[in-house]
Amino acid sequence: MIRIQSGVLKGKSLPLPDPKRVRPTSAKVRSAILNLLQKDLPGSVFWDLFAGSGAVGLEAYSRGASHVLFLDRDRQLLEGLEGWVAREIPLHGRHFSFRVSDAITFLDSPHPTLSPPLILFLDPPYHYSHWSGLLNALCRNGILGADFLLVLEYHHKDPLPWGSLPDWGCQILSHHIYGESGVSLLAPSAR
Repeated sequence: MIRIQSGVLKGKSLPLPDPKRVRPTSAKVRSAILNLLQKDLPGSVFWDLFAGSGAVGLEAYSRGASHVLFLDRDRQLLEGLEGWVAREIPLHGRHFSFRVSDAITFLDSPHPTLSPPLILFLDPPYHYSHWSGLLNALCRNGILGADFLLVLEYHHKDPLPWGSLPDWGCQILSHHIYGESGVSLLAPSAR
């Protein structure tokens, strides 16, 4: 089981997904990420791309995000998460949206009914080979507002396109390693 660690949903347990299909963010890394974001979470719109178990997005909501978008290309995982929300926290259900799609395809499509995110969490599978395409899709479509925060979780040895950050108008605010996980917090260059 995956347990929500703090906030209004503290103590709620999510089922552990099949490890062959998803690698949930560990409790230690989840806590570290959300501690980095704590002052920006209240009232924010949080997009959890590559949602998997949904634990990071649920923890973000539990700590104050006003709305969470869960995106994953695995329909069965997302339907399971949506069912869990309906059963376990039905009074909170209006604070969540669920979309089945590949992240790059989703980011390349217009979504006029969705509120733009303040915080985006990107946690693709380890050794993901499409970081440049993913970050390009974020930047070319105006999804990122003037004051966004972008959180990347990746295998600490994965080569990310750090040299392209100035082209995307981003700067690294912090970078941390937790076991095999690298976590970087990015913001607009002007922040």
